[in-house]
Amino acid sequence: MKTGDSKLLIGLLIGAALGATVVYMATTDKKDQILDELNSLAEKVKEGYRQVLSKYHESKKELKEEVEKVIEE
Repeated sequence: MKTGDSKLLIGLLIGAALGATVVYMATTDKKDQILDELNSLAEKVKEGYRQVLSKYHESKKELKEEVEKVIEE
């Protein structure tokens, strides 16, 4: 099988899986529960990202201050 053919097959399989997921979400009674869980997970990911970004900026500031002290000496 050629590389292009295998990529097409993988794309079709992924598309079919996504389509099945959309149909399931549209027809199931649990869609609200699933969406709530996904939103909760998304909020946790956002909060984790904010914490990491905050730590990055704090560390960057501290490193800059240390470098400036070394340069002054």
